[in-house]
Amino acid sequence: MSETTIINLLRHGEVELGSVFCGSTDPALSDNGWSQMQKALENEDGWDRIISSPLQRCQEFAESLAKQEETSLSLNESFQEIDFGLWEGLAPQEILETEADILNAWWKAPTRVIPPDGEAFLDFRSRVLKAFNELVKQHSGENVLLVTHAGVIRIVMMHILGMQDEHLFRINVDYASYTRIRIYHDETGEWGTLISHR
Repeated sequence: MSETTIINLLRHGEVELGSVFCGSTDPALSDNGWSQMQKALENEDGWDRIISSPLQRCQEFAESLAKQEETSLSLNESFQEIDFGLWEGLAPQEILETEADILNAWWKAPTRVIPPDGEAFLDFRSRVLKAFNELVKQHSGENVLLVTHAGVIRIVMMHILGMQDEHLFRINVDYASYTRIRIYHDETGEWGTLISHR
């Protein structure tokens, strides 16, 4: 017997720190960020559960939404953004002043170059996909909203579409982007398709 799971991925909105490397750093959403996320979900509802990164730019909106929708909420640290190490909280222009070579190398090969004291891409991908596969198994047949980060959304989309790691930045994930994925469960196993990404 076949079954279908819908995973909806919502990226957080704009944050108060502005355009800096913001992985493990935990800024709040700006007022505009709240509005962006609300607008992204204007015609969306009916989730069986909400799962969120515990960082406040995701969690605070997820808590408000869960209360409004009377839907259960759980937090999962594995869906946090990649840790940019010593680049956390810095704008690219600041890093270019002292570490131009490594930043430029990272832009060209983000899956192979690790920011100083940062998290390796392969470790990041491993924790995200492990959590994603567990989510799919635990909540088979449900409609789930995952409130998370750009890097996490890219990893999940690359997994579903069978993309190679080095094509990471070919997927654009704006603030408050909303992505829908359908997972099929049948006698052949589990496989997914991308429904929409906006």
